[in-house]
Amino acid sequence: MYRHRTSRYRALHPGMGPSRWQQLQQRSGIVMLVLAGLATTALLVALPRYYYVDRVDKGRQAYIDAHWVDFEAVERSWKSLPVLQTVHKGDEADVQKFLEHQPLVVALLDRFEGRRLWVRQGGRLVEPRDQVLAQQYLGWFAHAEMAQRFEWNPDKAQDPDFGKVASVVLLSDRWLVIKRWHLGSPEVERELVEALAPHPGMRMGLIREPDLNRRDLHPQAWGAEPNLQADPQRISRSLLSALTKTNAFGDGWLLAGVGFDGEEAAFRKAMQRQRWLASGVAALLGATILLGLWLRHRSRRKMELDADRLASMTHSLKTPLAILKFRCDSLRLGRLSPDRADEELLRIGDEVDHLTTLIENGLRVVRGGGPSGPQGQATLAWFQDVAEDLLPGFELEQRSLVLQLCPEAGRAPLPSLRSAVFTLLENALGHGRGTVTLTTWRARRRFCIQISDQGEGLELHQLKALGKPFQRLRAPGKEGFLREGQGLGLSLLIQVAEQEGWGLTFSSSPGEGFSALLEIPAS
Repeated sequence: MYRHRTSRYRALHPGMGPSRWQQLQQRSGIVMLVLAGLATTALLVALPRYYYVDRVDKGRQAYIDAHWVDFEAVERSWKSLPVLQTVHKGDEADVQKFLEHQPLVVALLDRFEGRRLWVRQGGRLVEPRDQVLAQQYLGWFAHAEMAQRFEWNPDKAQDPDFGKVASVVLLSDRWLVIKRWHLGSPEVERELVEALAPHPGMRMGLIREPDLNRRDLHPQAWGAEPNLQADPQRISRSLLSALTKTNAFGDGWLLAGVGFDGEEAAFRKAMQRQRWLASGVAALLGATILLGLWLRHRSRRKMELDADRLASMTHSLKTPLAILKFRCDSLRLGRLSPDRADEELLRIGDEVDHLTTLIENGLRVVRGGGPSGPQGQATLAWFQDVAEDLLPGFELEQRSLVLQLCPEAGRAPLPSLRSAVFTLLENALGHGRGTVTLTTWRARRRFCIQISDQGEGLELHQLKALGKPFQRLRAPGKEGFLREGQGLGLSLLIQVAEQEGWGLTFSSSPGEGFSALLEIPAS
């Protein structure tokens, strides 16, 4: 026997379909909606990142403003040149004091004492032994004097260590001095301690501009705390870093400062919190937009379904009302015999009851609102009362109704359940054959109600067509339909069953009759 479960069926409004212009409008609307969705998604993804980058930039700028004096102190120490007397041996007390406060000085030239060149050796000055280095330094001094500037930086052609070591030549009235910044050297560490004393506010270092975007740099041991130096890898990766472009260290060098580890960790934590907050707001906004679109779609869909249901119910009333009018006219004009008139009056009463039930079910489905209430007990006596109301119709058709009721009860809104049972019994009476059987039993938490007849049965495709509005079966090889009505009774029953959460299954096959199984919660 074929089985067809219909409790989740959704009736669609039958029509001829949209025109080509309407189809084009629909497709254009879908394309625009997709584009708007993609643009909104991109915006919601980009906004948190933009907010995060903006907050980091503002935090860095605030950090620079708060520690600008540290940058000035390091640059001032790099370009400063204390007073130095005449050098005779290179180990005089004032020379040692000078070298102690100037750890980056590597060479001096006395412009008054025969232009004598001195190079640094530890804590004293000596005459150069490396003639190549001496010629290099003398060439720098000559170019610096020709430039007639207080400070002068050798270019790439003049400095073999260009890009690795920052160099500067300082000029005074008597002395020409060369300073060199070797990254990671103890002399640089002493220079920073001297420049940032007594309370260093940040860690400092030099970095080349091209190294800012490199990802192959490795952290150096001399760039970690407690050293005041910061290596290029930490400068480029630090979130709390400040950069200043200055010509004091030569072409391509940037003076950079980074926060101490505790400040860096606190800043990163604060920025991550801001980022998560912005991402959460963007996600909430996106979810709100999606929820609004979904609610709007549901509202429009519900309006369309309600309009279709109302139109279906209105259309289904036309034929029964026309029949009622014809019968009333026949009675009013006296065309029928007294016996036939009484029979017609009974049929009119039954038709009015059927229309009343149809209207009540249809209006409740259109209103929606979920399961109706209150819940009642569908007991054995209740089913007997329902069947007793239909006995005159079965007697009139000379059909029998057999009740096979269990003592257990079901739980459901009794008016809705009464309409459902009435619809199934009337369907079996009007469209079936032979004995109609109403059977109830309990299966765990479900209470099952089955109504079956002994009619000719249906094919599978006919069974699946049940419950669709205006779907009526035709007689093979004949004009007209097998059954009267518009097919709205079962359609409304299916919608009521789905709305109440009931199960509804139709079973039939040719020659084996028809049965409908309604499942409701057990009491």
